[in-house]
Amino acid sequence: MENNKTIELREYESLSYDQKNILMVPEDQVLLEELENKKFLTIRSNDRLKKIEFKAESKIGVAQFTNFSVIINPKFTNIQNLVKLINYAWNVEVDLMPESEIKFKNENNMLVEIIISSFLHHCKNLIMQGLYKSYVSHQDTSMPCLRGKLLLVQQLQNDVRLNAKFACEYDELEYDNLENQILLYCLYRCRDLTKFDSKKNEFNSMIQQMEQFVEYKTISMEHFKQLNYTRLNQYYEKTHGLCKIIIQNMGISDFYKPETSFVNSFFIDMNTIFENFFFKLVNEYYDLVCKKPKSSLSWKSTLGKTKFNEPDGIIYEKNGVDVKYILDTKYKDSVKDDGTNNIKREDLRQMLDYMSHQEKNEGYLIYPKTSKSIPDEYRAENRDYTIKIRFIDIDTAMDLIYQKDDEIREKRILELLQKIID
Repeated sequence: MENNKTIELREYESLSYDQKNILMVPEDQVLLEELENKKFLTIRSNDRLKKIEFKAESKIGVAQFTNFSVIINPKFTNIQNLVKLINYAWNVEVDLMPESEIKFKNENNMLVEIIISSFLHHCKNLIMQGLYKSYVSHQDTSMPCLRGKLLLVQQLQNDVRLNAKFACEYDELEYDNLENQILLYCLYRCRDLTKFDSKKNEFNSMIQQMEQFVEYKTISMEHFKQLNYTRLNQYYEKTHGLCKIIIQNMGISDFYKPETSFVNSFFIDMNTIFENFFFKLVNEYYDLVCKKPKSSLSWKSTLGKTKFNEPDGIIYEKNGVDVKYILDTKYKDSVKDDGTNNIKREDLRQMLDYMSHQEKNEGYLIYPKTSKSIPDEYRAENRDYTIKIRFIDIDTAMDLIYQKDDEIREKRILELLQKIID
């Protein structure tokens, strides 16, 4: 059995390995369950065939087990365009690392390192620009002089005790705020994620600097809802966008062994990225208005259970009111090995529900394009319903988005969209 073996898959791919070559230990069980529950990766032991079966989903990233790691790479684009895609879809600034730095271990875990390097670069820029200070409220019942607002109840208690001090509440301008606490938390996480010793040292240095005036706190996605960006802290927004990616897509952060220096898993959900990318493209370049409709009740059972109608987007007529097209993105491998389309029945039924609810007889399912993708249409028997299957080439779209000539870019992207939404 080979220790530290690397298993590479692409999205939606399945692979099998001999059980004797993959050693699973009891400590791996927690990570295994986490990955399966989140639908990142499924690993099954087939004792009859003496095989370990790996099945990837629509998430890309890395899972580090005790004796082996699993890398899931993108299927529908290359790594350079994937970085551009993330930047465009999530409005962040992830930077490609120098070629000499990204080519390590056959590029395993490269996406994680790209995001880590970008975050490190952003943090350095923030420190050079000057970290954000905000007013933090303090209370002190033993002030030698009056400062800020007098706390009446506490001051009366001081008087009773013959304590010749002031009880005050005052605001002080400090670095210890949520904006910087998010940075410090992610500095710790990235230090654990990176495989590069040089980067670990850089993160340690920045952590030591920030810990002098920022309290370490565990941060979750809920904390970002408390932020309100103004002209004073606006320069933090894109860095916090990277922090969201890091926090949201990390797996289990507990380590198997004290000497282990990595987080066990890091995955990015490509469903959300693909949906954001496509509808941002439509909103910016298509000649009609596109909006995500409000969720509306579609089904209700006698037991009180409900199902809601939530298409990804609707394109409206020029009056901005009447529905013209119903669109739903599906980040799936929609083509079989023989080149025929492999459209799932549940996707068609879901679109039929959307069409019926909006009283439209036509809808679009949008998939990422591969070399074998062929546009298709499904027409319902005995009903006037048509579902159009369309594909978008991510690499072509990204090349056009980063086209420097504004006129050429707008014209070519509109043509691309008009071929999809006809």
